[in-house]
Amino acid sequence: MRVRIALVALALVLAGCDQQAATGEAGGSDAPSLDAPAPESEPSRVFGASNDAARSATGELTVSLAMRMPDAAQENAEPREILTLRGANDLVLEAEINGAVSPATQVGGQTLRALLNIPVEEPQVLVYRVTQETKPSSGQGVCGADAPAFVIVWEPSGPGDGAMKVLGLTGGAPGAEGARACPMLEYGRQ
Repeated sequence: MRVRIALVALALVLAGCDQQAATGEAGGSDAPSLDAPAPESEPSRVFGASNDAARSATGELTVSLAMRMPDAAQENAEPREILTLRGANDLVLEAEINGAVSPATQVGGQTLRALLNIPVEEPQVLVYRVTQETKPSSGQGVCGADAPAFVIVWEPSGPGDGAMKVLGLTGGAPGAEGARACPMLEYGRQ
């Protein structure tokens, strides 16, 4: 009985070695290869402007999220979530996730809850650090003529509610002494 078990184990080991040798010869390289780039982690979503500030800043807004892989030279770097906002007026804003903060966080003496006019039960809003903003020919962006340092994004957590609010900040992150809020941009899902 032990001899049979030993023979079966030996046969499995040899089969595994043959399979590994065959794939090594056919590939010619031990390096992994990609057939195609990875898709964005979430498809683009289109929102229509719901207030005057949003109509003048972007008009219709296309929102997409993607995971950006770190440079291979960076040790222990993790993939980063990148938010891209594209306005119908050619505005393009890219921002990297910075974290989530409580809507009770203050900016210029007002809470984010008040600035965004969001329900009391909302536990957090997302904060993105702006990495690039390309303004349209009018020169007006998320914060008008000023360059935003951060954008706060809020979407309702309830099912079927297709709204989104964006608040640009200049001068610093939410809660920082020099942070100033830009007009709130409100959008509805199309």
